[in-house]
Amino acid sequence: MSTGLTAAQAGRFGLSRAWDAGIIAGLASAFFFSVAAQRLIAAGYVDPANLALWNNPDPTGNLGGQWLRVALVWLIKLIPGSNVTTLTGVTVVCAAFFQAFVMHDLIQRGWSRVQAGLSVGFTALHPVMLTMAISGSPLLMDGILVSLAILALDRLEAIGDTQSLILLGLLLAGLILSWPDAIFFFLPLIVLLPWAFKDIQNYNAAIALFVITLAPSLIVLTAVALGGRIFDISFRDLVLVWGSPMHGAAPDVLRASPWLAWHGGHLVGPFCALILLCFLLMPRTIIITVRFAFDRDERSRPVTGIAALLLPPLSGAMATYFWQLSAPVTVIAISLVSVTAWAQTANFRNWERWLWVVSIMFGVTFSWLTPFLWRSPDDQLWRSLLLGQAG
Repeated sequence: MSTGLTAAQAGRFGLSRAWDAGIIAGLASAFFFSVAAQRLIAAGYVDPANLALWNNPDPTGNLGGQWLRVALVWLIKLIPGSNVTTLTGVTVVCAAFFQAFVMHDLIQRGWSRVQAGLSVGFTALHPVMLTMAISGSPLLMDGILVSLAILALDRLEAIGDTQSLILLGLLLAGLILSWPDAIFFFLPLIVLLPWAFKDIQNYNAAIALFVITLAPSLIVLTAVALGGRIFDISFRDLVLVWGSPMHGAAPDVLRASPWLAWHGGHLVGPFCALILLCFLLMPRTIIITVRFAFDRDERSRPVTGIAALLLPPLSGAMATYFWQLSAPVTVIAISLVSVTAWAQTANFRNWERWLWVVSIMFGVTFSWLTPFLWRSPDDQLWRSLLLGQAG
């Protein structure tokens, strides 16, 4: 009697074609990010924000809406032999997983291995993606939560089920804990919800929509208020820290921000500038407008595309108005993950896929050459060390 498995039976125990490609992309990304991170570590470079938080014996002074970041540093410090560079290892692993899932989803959407591989590969070369992957900063965690929120919004727009609402609410609660400027992303997204949830027929349905979505964030804020008592800090003091310029940053840090010097306290100007920067440094955002022009299905379900296109620059403009955004790199990073998440939900034509790849190539080239991302001395040092140009 033969004990061999049929091809169909063997396939049940294997990985799909999309997961095979995703794992390869993840491993390749992990290797690339690790080499880049080691280059900076060997040169003795550490992200100044991470170093300040790591060396601060009293983390409560850094609670400007960065509770998860403080908790992560506290947990890593419990690991024997850990140091500030351990944070970089965490972001490298998370970035590799992000790349793997993007590769998987693109293959699932009908992309060829070449098209999806080029998309993921060139994304890894983008300086903003590298910043998220090898700096050890919480920006990557914020970006992953934003990308998952975009995916949940697409599911809500397509299906309109309660599970997508619950997931979106949980993700927004996570953003409240991790990203100091999450409120500026949170509020415009909430405004878009009734447009995405087409089953709203009366006021009761609208109330249920907002209750389900907002409840996790309200619970989180209540927990923060109670948890602050452990450190003998009132919720009012936490709010004051969050609301102060750049969440309590030192005056010299504020003065060192060219972005705030030019745009602080304004809304329309920063919004236009950020839209332009996203188009120049992240030209894949233009593909959304192309899809609106040439695809009827995209126009019939526009909320996810609008959110991915406009929420990052709008949130950045609002943060600038309240003196909370030190540099546009955060907006570019959120735009990168938002538009990438949108692409994971869209059914591209073949020429649109190649246009997507070409736009990423252009964005990577322009980002490394333009002075827009390299205005501060720290950014210039980071670039020089990574490219081997520092003397």
